Amino acid sequence: MLLSFALAFADTAADDVPTADAGLGLIAYVDDVIVLNGSASSDPEGAELTYSWSQVGGPSVELKGASGAEPEFTVAAPGTLRFELVVNDGVNESEPDMVEIVVAERAFGGSDGGCATGPTAGLGALLLVAGGLLAGRSRR
Repeated sequence: MLLSFALAFADTAADDVPTADAGLGLIAYVDDVIVLNGSASSDPEGAELTYSWSQVGGPSVELKGASGAEPEFTVAAPGTLRFELVVNDGVNESEPDMVEIVVAERAFGGSDGGCATGPTAGLGALLLVAGGLLAGRSRR
C-alpha cells in the first residue's frame, strides 16, 4: 500500500505547472472588436490546456468565449482595460498573466472634438502609449 501511495504522489509531483501567456497589449478605439490571444500559453508536458479569462480592470465589457484561447469583446468606452488569463493542464493551474488594452475615442485629426490639429498631431502621444504598453506588460 505504501508503494502505491508513493507512485501516485510521484505522478502528481512530476507534472510541471503550465504557463499562461495573455499576449501583447493593444491600442484600440471605442466600437472596435478586440480578440485576446492566449494561444502562446504552454504546458511543459504538452497537455491540452483549458483557459480562464477574466476582466480585472477598466470599463466593463461582455467577454465572449472566456473559456477559450481567443475570447472577444466590443469596446464600449475609453479607458484602460485589463484582462487576466489562467490556464490549467488538468492537474495544475498556472500563475495569472495580464494584458492591457488602452482604448481611446476616435479623436485623432480633430474631427470628433479632439485636440489634434493636423495629420501627425498626437503621434508622439500614441508612440508614448505604445512604448508604455510594451514596457508595462506584466508577468506574475
